[in-house]
Amino acid sequence: MHCAEVCKSHRRSCPIQPHLLLTLLCILAVPSLELVTNLMGRPGEGYYIEVKIGSPPQTFNVLVDTGSTNFAIAAAPDPNVENFFNSSNSNTYVSHHKKVSVLYTQGFWGGELGSDVLNFPPLFTPLVRCDIAAIKTSHNFYMNGSHWQGILGLAYPVIAQPDRNVVSWLEALQHLKNNQSVAFALELCGSEGDGSKHTGVFEILGNGNEGAELWTSPIVREWFYELLLLGISIGNKTVDLSCRKFNTDKTILDSGTTSLMLPTEVFNVVVKLLNSSITQQSVPISDDFLMLQKMFCWKDPLDWTHFPNISLSLAHSDTSYFVLQLPPQSYIKRVSNNSEVLGLQNCYKLCIKSSKTGTVLGVVVMEGFRIVFNRSSKTVGFAKSPCGPAVDVFGPFKTKRDMKRCVNPTPLPNISALTVAAYVIAALTSMYGVLVGYILCHWLWETYIKQKMTRSMSETSIVSSN
Repeated sequence: MHCAEVCKSHRRSCPIQPHLLLTLLCILAVPSLELVTNLMGRPGEGYYIEVKIGSPPQTFNVLVDTGSTNFAIAAAPDPNVENFFNSSNSNTYVSHHKKVSVLYTQGFWGGELGSDVLNFPPLFTPLVRCDIAAIKTSHNFYMNGSHWQGILGLAYPVIAQPDRNVVSWLEALQHLKNNQSVAFALELCGSEGDGSKHTGVFEILGNGNEGAELWTSPIVREWFYELLLLGISIGNKTVDLSCRKFNTDKTILDSGTTSLMLPTEVFNVVVKLLNSSITQQSVPISDDFLMLQKMFCWKDPLDWTHFPNISLSLAHSDTSYFVLQLPPQSYIKRVSNNSEVLGLQNCYKLCIKSSKTGTVLGVVVMEGFRIVFNRSSKTVGFAKSPCGPAVDVFGPFKTKRDMKRCVNPTPLPNISALTVAAYVIAALTSMYGVLVGYILCHWLWETYIKQKMTRSMSETSIVSSN
């Protein structure tokens, strides 16, 4: 509520000089503008938030992930998690008697699908019932010492596992709001001090409560939060490739991925431009640091002025775009103090990697921005956050480029159509199998069995005649 409205609503208590009270109220209101963090984590291990599951409630931390949809929680002992959800101790847990699993590039988890009530105390949202994947087995999913035991997926139903009928937490919250689309904001602040931990803010937004002025980019397809990347610049050098290559096979915004992931061809050009820019500053560097993201140590702390900014151009409308500018502190991260055990100091890693599944704008791109995911307007908005790296956003800029040529032509799979197609293919395969079986049996009959019987009968006739 605005300060003037506060004074107006308490008119009887306002003194003869209301402007003095107004000034006092505004001064007292300033601390409330400070960022109240509710996300925690360690660099490279994601951002997590506290959740209470079941009745009576069991408390856990879950990774906030805009690159998936399922809510999943550890439901069996694992050496990399501190505790796990015991469904038998919850009076409100209901099993769906259905298996569910998710396969990642370097790991997987599997378990049972059920439902229970969830509450996120830091979000001040109501208690809702949604589907839960109770993780029974996993490989390379949890991170030792990361302090989170599950994952909160915030993407669209189409990529939910095992199918799009799974009720995610965000969908359950939307149903509670009479099916009004839910908007949320993330402000990932990165690490401070010794770099051993990072913080952030996760908000569920009311109508028109997006906060700062935003530069919005339309969501291309509603599965992941897919955006349209129009260009990349390294310092004052532009990556000279077709814009379609940037979006092969998609460009998504994913808080569950640490690095900036780029298609191989794009990655190679970016690394070449980075190497050229850095070597011009006479900074010693290895190919492994750039190509393989190996740790590299310098004698002294990095002089960031020797490294270029990276600019990412995102579509704003059919005829305009805006630019996200990332300082080197965004894409080059200091390795934690574990390296000092080995007698190494001032060690860093490059957080740009090659990808076979398209462009992923991960945490290193998101840190420093206030990002609003608005399902109603089908946009993702960006503004500078008061926390995090010294990023920038500027624009819009007009363009005559035909943006349709930048979109990946591969259509979004239609789950129901795929299911029908699967049944049709299965039926055709069965018919083909029967036909092949008939032909094979007929051939065996004519080639071997019939001839053998004829030969045997002939031999019998000869013996009889003799």
